Amino acid sequence: MQLPNALRPLWNRIVPPSNDARRREREIETLGPIQRWAGLQKDEINFWDHVLSTTRLNPGKPLQSYIVELIDAPPCSRVEILDVGAGPLTFLGFRWPEHDVRITALDANALEYDRLLEKYGIEPPCRTKLGYAEDLASVVPTSFFDLVHARNCVDHTKDSVKAIKEMVRVAKPGGCVFLNHIMNEGRRNRYSGPHQWNFFPRNERFYIDRPGLQPVDMASELQESAEVRVGPSPDGSEWFTVTIRRRK
Repeated sequence: MQLPNALRPLWNRIVPPSNDARRREREIETLGPIQRWAGLQKDEINFWDHVLSTTRLNPGKPLQSYIVELIDAPPCSRVEILDVGAGPLTFLGFRWPEHDVRITALDANALEYDRLLEKYGIEPPCRTKLGYAEDLASVVPTSFFDLVHARNCVDHTKDSVKAIKEMVRVAKPGGCVFLNHIMNEGRRNRYSGPHQWNFFPRNERFYIDRPGLQPVDMASELQESAEVRVGPSPDGSEWFTVTIRRRK
């Protein structure tokens, strides 16, 4: 029986990890996330298969207010947003009065998601294109986007540290990278499915770790290119946000 998310961290501290959980930790430590990544994508596809079976589109959905607050764009201007790890349907809204919002959605599983969209007869307002977070510059322009967005996905990548550096690189100078993730999702899920990394705030700084990797302070990693801040999430207390403003 699956415990509520709020109780899972406590449960994981009380109950020792299973042999399978220990095996997964050893694999991440010895093989590395890149080697294991391809074999973990079935869970992502199955998740979205379930979501799309009950999805109703809302092309008039407004761009979220907490996203609007991060973008410095005068009225009547075009706003370019990149949604990394968007899945088959971007989480973002499309409408911002007096602004021309253009969303580019990318995902490493875009071809599989196209098949799911066809299965359910869904034509998305913004179709997700194939692209890997660790190699954004091969599919989108650098120094281009007003905002780069990622929700509950960068900790599922092959290399989360490299992915975030790529996200900063494709943001325009003065632009913003906005991350919204569950704290320590790898540990919370005992590294099952696509969960190989942990994102967490500590002393108002943003850290990343995994089995075999000491915590990486992303403010230090990005100190020459960006300013990093952590904050609360609109999705609840188990989540947190990271706002990375690229230096001009």
